[in-house]
Amino acid sequence: MAAITELMHGPQFAKSYVSDYLQSDIPLRIIDYQNEWQADGTELPTPIKYLTYEPIALDTWPTIITVAISTNKFDLIDYNATDPIYRVTYSLRTYVWVRADGSEEVTIMRDRLTTVVRTALLDYPSMRSTDDRVSWLAKMDENSLREEFSDLTLLKGDRVLAGAYLSYDFTIDEIVRRRTIGTIEEIDMKVKLTGGPNSALSLDA
Repeated sequence: MAAITELMHGPQFAKSYVSDYLQSDIPLRIIDYQNEWQADGTELPTPIKYLTYEPIALDTWPTIITVAISTNKFDLIDYNATDPIYRVTYSLRTYVWVRADGSEEVTIMRDRLTTVVRTALLDYPSMRSTDDRVSWLAKMDENSLREEFSDLTLLKGDRVLAGAYLSYDFTIDEIVRRRTIGTIEEIDMKVKLTGGPNSALSLDA
């Protein structure tokens, strides 16, 4: 069997993996879409900040943020020697937040950027080859993909905020390294008497 991630890393690893992948993949993918749609950087800009922690901070535009919602499933799929290997499914959301002058402009930007993010997440070969840690399964379940779009929010002046999120299941293989049961480490204890018969007893380990 191919090498897999050491030990269980949990949702922090899953969301960081997706965020790192999008950060490296999206800039080149956006160039292709700009050429295809004949769109400039105002209609389809490259996100310039990625956050993977909560609570969500909106201080750079546009921004893409991936968060973990829940751990959905553990499937025992194999053993590496005596260590069990689990296929773990995490429920993730990737948010797209944009800001622009005017409701039409912000809607176009949000919808186009969401399309680019969706395409990146569906590109299994690219996602898998991004990280040299991935000789194991790392895949977004396309059947679980769902998109929701926010209402437009008018900010100060004519600035309008719009958002969307893509929710999906993301699966990785993780190993649980077992410890040998009943192992006792030897501890060398020496007793040293100090002072007279009424003195305290000290132990040196």
